Amino acid sequence: MSSLPAGAAPGKIILFGEHAVVYGRPAVAAALGHGLGATAERDPLGPCLRIPSWGKSGLEVRLQAPGKDFDAIARAFAAALDAAGLGRPPVAITLDGELPLGVGLGSSAAFAVAILRCLAAYRREPFTSEGLLEAAALVEAVFHGNASGLDHTVVAHGACLRFQRGLDPAFAPIALAHPVPLVVAWTPREGSTRDAVAGLQVRHDAHRVWYERLFDHIGQLAEEGIVALEKGDISGLGVLFDLNQGLLNACGVSSLANERMVGIARRHGALGAKLTGAGMGGAIIAVVPEQPRRVVDALRGAGFDAIATRVGG
Repeated sequence: MSSLPAGAAPGKIILFGEHAVVYGRPAVAAALGHGLGATAERDPLGPCLRIPSWGKSGLEVRLQAPGKDFDAIARAFAAALDAAGLGRPPVAITLDGELPLGVGLGSSAAFAVAILRCLAAYRREPFTSEGLLEAAALVEAVFHGNASGLDHTVVAHGACLRFQRGLDPAFAPIALAHPVPLVVAWTPREGSTRDAVAGLQVRHDAHRVWYERLFDHIGQLAEEGIVALEKGDISGLGVLFDLNQGLLNACGVSSLANERMVGIARRHGALGAKLTGAGMGGAIIAVVPEQPRRVVDALRGAGFDAIATRVGG
């Protein structure tokens, strides 16, 4: 019996540079060792999308007549079908994995890339690399509007990349000396990415000189982080995580929940920890080369979700 058409994509984290990247400084983003997988099977009542791990009891979306006001996930699924040139086929896609929705771990980009790869396998014609990026951008735009392209580029390439607005090219690969062992923890967000970015912009506009200095320091840490990644300096990465977290707190984007997760991770063996993404809740990442289970258990015991994973390899 032949296997079902399938596709997969990793999640994504920001290692360094979040928020400062909006103001022209570099950021470092990487694909996670956890992500989403999609399989396709025939369904005469399709197209249908099932996501067992999202929502209280899973999600199921069936596309109705054109013109209906779909929710975001349904509209993104429809955009993926259109980008794959399939119209409304009799197919059911099941998307699953250990990647939570809406906490800054690239769930929308992984959603887009995994489903597009699955649909390409279903139609028996793979996307080109450029075609996949273009299609993923269309799908992710349903969730985030005119995004930078960072998330779906990292997810599609499954790599660690340096990104800086205004450069040509904006992306540059980073060659990791070794995989980076991480614990990732998360909690519900306090508002949206747009809210966090807008709040910081108000503070920046009111005290431009001070905040530009903060962004300069964050950008410098990103460059030093690249050196540490290329050298395999895991302990140095931990120190840089801690410094970056202090600057993000000074920017006003770290919440009490972020600080609590970071503190728990450090107390239980992490070499360093910081928020990843927009902040105001959401996810944190911690460098944990030894006994990651102890850090995961401590975070879960405090009421947070957490997994041991890695970047690279």
